[in-house]
Amino acid sequence: MQQNFYQGFSPKLIFTNADFKKEGESQGFVLGQVPYHRAGKYIGDFVKGRIPEWRSFFSAKWLKKKISGEIDVVYSFVYSPSTLLWGHWISIKKRCRHIIHIADHSKLFFEPKCLNTIKKANSLLVISNRMKTLYEEKTQRRDIKVFHNFPDNRCFPEDASSMIVKHPFSKSNPLILTFIGGLYSYLHKDSIEDILNAVSKHHNEGSPVEIHLYGERYPQSFLEEEISQKGIIHHGLVMPLERKYEIMKKSHAFVIPSSFDHKINQDYQYSFPTKLTEFIASGKPVIYYGPNNTAASNFCKKHKGIILIDTKSQNLIFNTLSRLINDYQNLKSASEENSESIKDTLSKEIILNNFHNHLLHVIS
Repeated sequence: MQQNFYQGFSPKLIFTNADFKKEGESQGFVLGQVPYHRAGKYIGDFVKGRIPEWRSFFSAKWLKKKISGEIDVVYSFVYSPSTLLWGHWISIKKRCRHIIHIADHSKLFFEPKCLNTIKKANSLLVISNRMKTLYEEKTQRRDIKVFHNFPDNRCFPEDASSMIVKHPFSKSNPLILTFIGGLYSYLHKDSIEDILNAVSKHHNEGSPVEIHLYGERYPQSFLEEEISQKGIIHHGLVMPLERKYEIMKKSHAFVIPSSFDHKINQDYQYSFPTKLTEFIASGKPVIYYGPNNTAASNFCKKHKGIILIDTKSQNLIFNTLSRLINDYQNLKSASEENSESIKDTLSKEIILNNFHNHLLHVIS
């Protein structure tokens, strides 16, 4: 990396996921879970400053213990109203600047308290152009900047030899289509079921294709019937996360489903899945199956090698799989060009360098 992200800074990270407690604290970071303390039994811990929050009240004692001395800026990576308001509260207590970076949109952010906090921030960052347009309209701000999620460098092919794929496909060498992520019935039930049924139909007709699902199912009964079919393999949760990169190397293509249900997509249409740039970076074909005019689908339209299906149709997925099986090398060539494009515009080094410069600008 030409310019280290932390150059000139002494970061003090507060993370909210207890799964990373051991690793985070070993690096000198602070665990601060908000808002998880609602029961009356926690009031003593709150008063003594052992926990950061209780029933939406924040603890000055906890803050003083965990983050002593002056700080220049609070950067809030926001995915809920609580992380938004907590970051704002810390910036007031520490009398410093506040940068809000909205990772996932929620309609709750437009309720008066949250919206006023967003308007007051010294800097507002979002993760998609569609989200930028929405927040410009709601906040009347014209200084909003877009910072896309960037792919880990391990997503890119190591060398030309790692890009070689044995083709044509056969029963002993099937096309491996991969999905990595949570399999949640409330999130993309309609689209993931269409994809699995299309794969199953292909497999039953003798086509050399399999889909491998890596992710936790919720509820456990979700997709139970589908994953019992031949050609559909569910591997469960990917742990440790480093396994993801090995899985990507063994895959021939990737699929990202997004729900066509308008109620579900009301908030998600503005979000930008990290896996999209990760899969593009791999230099392999990517199928995006979801509605038109979302942040993700608009991004797909601007890049080669992505197969965008923005009409709900199991037949379209079936035909796309046929195209992948029969014309894989040409599709892969376009995907390799796309990988280079992502490296030139959205690599970790470029995004973090731009972010570092933005931090310096806000502080100065």
